[in-house]
Amino acid sequence: MMSQSSGSDANSISRSWSPICKCDEEKPFGWQKVSLLEARDEIRHLKESVKAMKEHMVSVSGSANYDHLKKPKEEKKKLEEEMKKMEEDKKKLEEEKKQLEEEKKKLEIEVMGCNEREKCLGS
Repeated sequence: MMSQSSGSDANSISRSWSPICKCDEEKPFGWQKVSLLEARDEIRHLKESVKAMKEHMVSVSGSANYDHLKKPKEEKKKLEEEMKKMEEDKKKLEEEKKQLEEEKKKLEIEVMGCNEREKCLGS
């Protein structure tokens, strides 16, 4: 097998890049210059927005200490506690309902008994 060194390699030109012709070394003008200036401005704008976002993240994480993440958890706990209380209240109300239904049945039986007594006495 032949060993290839960088100096004797047939593809050594592709390894070390250099301008192919002198036109690549000329300064841009016309539409090329305008395009490059627009790209430069866009890159500057994007860098500024990234910097602003990073500063915002630092200020949010430093000052708020992730309070915005804690709030939903706290709200969830409060809602769960309220649900438990409501379920307990529901159970109590159902028990009261059963008691009232039983009392109603007893009173209906008493009313029926009283009505029969009146019939017996009235006749």
